[in-house]
Amino acid sequence: MSGQRKKITPMFNDFLYEAIKRIAVEQGFTPELFSVDFDEETCLECDGFVSFVFKAIIYGDDREFVLWCKVPPNDDPRSLALFKREVFFYREVLPAFYEFQAEKGLGEEQQQPGEAGFYSAPRCYLAHCDTEKEESEAAIILEYDENYERWDWDKFEPINVEHSKLLMEQLGRLHAISFAMKEQKPEMFSKFHAKDVLVENNDLVTLMKESFDRALTTMRTRFAVDQDKIQRIKDVVFQQLTDCGNPDKSEPYCVVSHGDCWINNLIFAHDEDNAAKSVILTDWQASRYASPLLDLGYFFFICTSGQFRREHLDELLQHYHGALRDLLDRLGGDTARQFPFTALLRLVKPYRDAMLDGQ
Repeated sequence: MSGQRKKITPMFNDFLYEAIKRIAVEQGFTPELFSVDFDEETCLECDGFVSFVFKAIIYGDDREFVLWCKVPPNDDPRSLALFKREVFFYREVLPAFYEFQAEKGLGEEQQQPGEAGFYSAPRCYLAHCDTEKEESEAAIILEYDENYERWDWDKFEPINVEHSKLLMEQLGRLHAISFAMKEQKPEMFSKFHAKDVLVENNDLVTLMKESFDRALTTMRTRFAVDQDKIQRIKDVVFQQLTDCGNPDKSEPYCVVSHGDCWINNLIFAHDEDNAAKSVILTDWQASRYASPLLDLGYFFFICTSGQFRREHLDELLQHYHGALRDLLDRLGGDTARQFPFTALLRLVKPYRDAMLDGQ
């Protein structure tokens, strides 16, 4: 074994299979009377950068139950570190956020129309990563809800207002929980913004830069006439997004962010008339303590056009802040003191000119 790089996780190993069997029993399948199949083709269809993603289908008792499974790549230390970050989010951060809302009478089952909290992440059945064993144990297993479909929006086309408003609502609610917990549960919340190796070594910045450059390469043939403008503002936009990820520049307004908020990481549900009705946020491996502008700016820069931002930026910022204020106040916070709309505008101001530039 010496001189060989140890595999992190073979895609379909005993650990993953046994974990799915336990979930099957928890979901009411009769022990030993069900089977598990893995859909390898879904792995090829998914845009996994940090992990392999594929379906597991449980058959038995005249029904089937589908799960999304994520495992890390075999030999990329940075991707493994990001995978561990996502495990931490599902094991520690999200349950604490849900529990805190429930303590305030805003549990997922307690929600009333017009009084929604943040529950727009996939249900997680398992989040585990132990790479020290001879056969590493690493998997994130999530619900698959057929009411949600991977929204195959053309990445070259800007998103529309209807879908943008749904996202603004969820980002506002997500960020509201941070503002509430920072004051009401400071010891618990402090665990969620400790500096980590990826941040200290600038690996997150490097990965973001690589993704940014790949996106520009992809766009080159489609937007050939805009290449000069894209190259001119590329460094400015990237530096601004990097600054948003530095909490020292944005306190006391930092929150637990999604960190990679663009169209590939959003799953929308639509009604019978194909109107968007809800959204869940996936792929939390870049989640970190940062300015609210990291999520907002990342989305606006990457998923919308300059014309769209000129026409709708202010409206969407108000929509975001309205959702944040509604939940934060119901969680016992004080939006007027903790994060008034004027504070949001001050955070946006250094980036506004770049946001309103472009076609």
